[in-house]
Amino acid sequence: MSGVIADGEIRRDELERLTVSARDAAEEGRWDLVDECYRLRDIAMQGASIPRQDAERMLASDRQVHERALVAKAAVAELLRESQTVRLRLSRLRHGAGAMGTIDVEA
Repeated sequence: MSGVIADGEIRRDELERLTVSARDAAEEGRWDLVDECYRLRDIAMQGASIPRQDAERMLASDRQVHERALVAKAAVAELLRESQTVRLRLSRLRHGAGAMGTIDVEA
């Protein structure tokens, strides 16, 4: 069978490539690419018979992506909290500056 690659092998290679690409994209914070890799992987998995070892490897990689997503989510939440704090401070400063502008100097 030299030079001929079975459809199952192509599918396994494609699943592996998409899984690794999703993990790499997650490490780079490219969540749009992660989503696209998983979408394509889902299509490639249709009707596929995946050996247990391959499935376990994909699940391990998926867990890494999930962990990256949790870290990114926590970082975004922290940035939003910091942004809200800054906005409140600016609002107080504006309000305070407006109040100072209404002070009667002759008093």
